Amino acid sequence: MADFTEKHYSIDPGAGKKMDGCPYSIFEDGHDVQEYIIPPKGYVFSGFRFDPNASNQVYDGKLIAEYEKEPFNEKLKSNLWKLILALAIVAVIAIIVVLAAGVFKDPKPNRPPKAQPTVVNPEPDTSEPETTAVDTTSIETPAEPQAEVASEVTEEPVAEPQQTVADTPNEQFKQEFWALIHQRTIMMDPYHDLFFNNKGQASGEEYDYLRFTILQNTTAFKEWSGKLRKVPATELESLSTIDDLKNKLNAIE
Repeated sequence: MADFTEKHYSIDPGAGKKMDGCPYSIFEDGHDVQEYIIPPKGYVFSGFRFDPNASNQVYDGKLIAEYEKEPFNEKLKSNLWKLILALAIVAVIAIIVVLAAGVFKDPKPNRPPKAQPTVVNPEPDTSEPETTAVDTTSIETPAEPQAEVASEVTEEPVAEPQQTVADTPNEQFKQEFWALIHQRTIMMDPYHDLFFNNKGQASGEEYDYLRFTILQNTTAFKEWSGKLRKVPATELESLSTIDDLKNKLNAIE
């Protein structure tokens, strides 16, 4: 009967590394331990080179790992999944940022158009100037002075257009303020723009109410606009004073 003795070969990773717990091999080609070998970057494992290592009394020889340069197409394939993963992560982050920006940014409503001041232009006087008939039989008037009198009668000064009350900053501010109320505007931006566009120019109950009540802070505005939302549009259109507005909102529970 043939005498069979199991061989033991030590493992040398060469230029690479071997995992912790790498055992010895019982085969001269080392195929039973090749999964424990970690090649250096840019190389692939190609096999073991047997070294008898006769001076070692514990092992029957040594298996030295050998490597070869990783082909470019293989390197590209091995790194392709990393590139795809990185792009996917970037795309997901970009989508999250865009969605978050859309959620937390309040849509800015269209600001109601400013009420145009009404200017009343006087009707031009198209009536013929009255002339006084002169009795040439009883009064002898020189021709030249008569022409001068007629010229003085026809040349009347044109009246300058008078500024209406709607042209004043306070009245224009009131018109825009009540337009927002009657339209039941519940966004903060239109009130904010109205205040800063008229800051230092307008005054009165509407201006003070806008500044100290509506725009006091974000929490106060949410509470105020929540009550305004509950008032029917037909009732809002009938309001014309701050006291009426306060009474109407105070009645909302």
